[in-house]
Amino acid sequence: MRRLALAGAVLLLAGCGGGGGGGRPAHLTLTLDWTPNPDHVGFYYARDTGLFRQAGLDVSIHAPSDPTASLKLVAAGTSDLAVSYEQEIFIAAQKGLPVVAVAAVVGRPLNSIMAIDPRIRSLADLRGRTIGITGVPADYAALDAALRSAGLTRADVKVVTVGYSLLPALLSHKVDAVLGVYRNVEGIELEQRGLHPTVIPLDRAGVPTYDELVLVASSDRLRRDPAYRDHVRRFVTAFLAGEQQARVHPQQALAILSKVTASGTGFLARATPATLALLPGSRGVGCMSRSQWRRFEAWMVTEKLLKLSVPLDRAMTTRFLPSRCRA
Repeated sequence: MRRLALAGAVLLLAGCGGGGGGGRPAHLTLTLDWTPNPDHVGFYYARDTGLFRQAGLDVSIHAPSDPTASLKLVAAGTSDLAVSYEQEIFIAAQKGLPVVAVAAVVGRPLNSIMAIDPRIRSLADLRGRTIGITGVPADYAALDAALRSAGLTRADVKVVTVGYSLLPALLSHKVDAVLGVYRNVEGIELEQRGLHPTVIPLDRAGVPTYDELVLVASSDRLRRDPAYRDHVRRFVTAFLAGEQQARVHPQQALAILSKVTASGTGFLARATPATLALLPGSRGVGCMSRSQWRRFEAWMVTEKLLKLSVPLDRAMTTRFLPSRCRA
């Protein structure tokens, strides 16, 4: 019954907007943040089960050739929508890039501190240890916040920049812990190796909670193009129905993901249900909290990731989300 109700909502919306019903579907392009993985389950579920089509949309999903360029593609109109990160949206807003988050894709932090040494079970156990990071500014800010929450400073640890070779550095014991890995990806990979990692998500390590991944649209086009606004509204509704239905039907979600990702079936069988459980924020899938975004932005300003506070409406909008998200 829940699945029928969700599909009915998408059909109703398709019949109410331009491009729905019996007309030709409106074509939209979505650029992901990375290669296809369980974080993107809602998009592929909506595409492969016909939810986008029922909403009057023909959606093409692309992995980025340059993961840092997705916001620029949306700003330039080369891609209609993209997946990015809450931190990056604030930085883009500070730079004046015309992009805005319209829905949460993963409504809680995935980024974590991980260790495989059984002697490291808490942040306090990092004293005197070597910590590997990618080297981006946000890593240093998150690390400082995590250490402060345990009564430590950067002087109490050794920080090593390893780029994106975080897991190899950890497995080869070049570092004792890493920051910048996801609990639903590297955490599971470590478990599949027979290890028992300590996994500390950043929102349990002194960093305010945030939306790990968000759906991004062009703020310029939303302002001046009624058809684009309608397409984004219908996309968001169908995508959220896809996320909700994927959580109700995890085996179907797993089958869909297995067709679009090169990850092994053993990993997907573990990572898919783990990710489905992590998708919703405090108010359900897709929801973004303005108060939460304000708190996270204030933290970014304090940590000097932002020079100044930016108007929140330049970074995110809840206008395309269901009423439950605005309660």
